Amino acid sequence: MLELANVRWYIGLAILLVDLTALAFIWRSPGHSRKAKIVWTIIVALLPVLGALAWFPLGHERRRH
Repeated sequence: MLELANVRWYIGLAILLVDLTALAFIWRSPGHSRKAKIVWTIIVALLPVLGALAWFPLGHERRRH
């Protein structure tokens, strides 16, 4: 059985990976201004879980086919 410390470590790692993924998408986004990218970066930095999860449905551009 996993110890509580191990579970916290895995949760922290998952949050870090989601945040880094969101930041990569933010800064690679060609359709957003530098100011918008800075605002999204601050949101992700201050609200790690909510900021990253908000980026994907709200800030992420949809590809048009």
